[in-house]
Order: sequence, then C-alpha cells, then structure tokens
Amino acid sequence: MTVKTRNHRSASRKAETMQPVTEIVTTTHPRTGLRTSYRVTVTAVERAEVISESGVAVGLAARLTIQDGPGRRPVTIMASRLIGEGDWYTDAMTERGGRVHHSRGFGNRRGNPRRLLPDLADMLTICAYDARLIEQGEPGQPLKLTKVRAKRKKATAQA
Repeated sequence: MTVKTRNHRSASRKAETMQPVTEIVTTTHPRTGLRTSYRVTVTAVERAEVISESGVAVGLAARLTIQDGPGRRPVTIMASRLIGEGDWYTDAMTERGGRVHHSRGFGNRRGNPRRLLPDLADMLTICAYDARLIEQGEPGQPLKLTKVRAKRKKATAQA
C-alpha cells in the first residue's frame, strides 16, 4: 500500500503555483560525444512525501517535458531527488498519447535507477532554489530541504 501526502504549506504552495520555465538545453552524450538540443519545460517542482511498504521517501518531485525537434513528440518525465541524494532520478517517462517508456513510484531506487542527464538536473535544481524548497542541492552533494515553518494560530484574547 502506498500513501502519498503533499504538504499544503507555504513552500509547497509556491511550487504548485509556479510558472512553467522553458529553456533550450544543449547536452553532450557522455560516451559518444553527440551534442543534442532539447526544448525543456519544467511545469512543477514540489516537496513530496510517500509512505510505502519499503519505508518513507521524502524529497522533491518534478515534472518536465522534453521535445528534441519541432516535428517530434514531446516526452514527459517525472523525476525525484530524495533527502541525502546527490542526483536527480527518473521515476516515469511517458509520451503524449499514452505510450509509457518506464514507470516506477516516487523515490523507488530498486533495480536499475535511471539518473537524469546533468544538464536537466541542473535546471530542476535551479527551479527548486527559486521556489525556496532547498538549502543545499549542488550536484553530488546531499540534498537538504528548507525547514517548513508551521503556521501559528493567533491566540485569542481571554476575558
């Protein structure tokens, strides 16, 4: 059984109302040296917590769309980075029209986790900094989320 929770606190509200960020990202394949440009649109970066049979996963969840050419189908990627991790990982990848390339739950790192390309990961990290969701998120460094301040109820005047 998996239970997803989303905190509706100030930090996550900013993430939910975030304006989509679109950039042209040029990346080089690490093995072949092939350079490719992508149109990347980040639609959401937010704090997420999932309770499952394997434990509690707390970190950041992101949704981005990648298109590598004007006539090509865009691919939507759900990515995550958990507290203490140094990299972003792909949780799910789908095409418009329903084709699923792969899918796993938020923060599932069993088997062969797929690391997100460094250029795309940098873009997500910058969006997380802009939304004030993280204190530390440099590549290779453990992720540290900002502390969420609880709203205090106003004390009622006693007569």
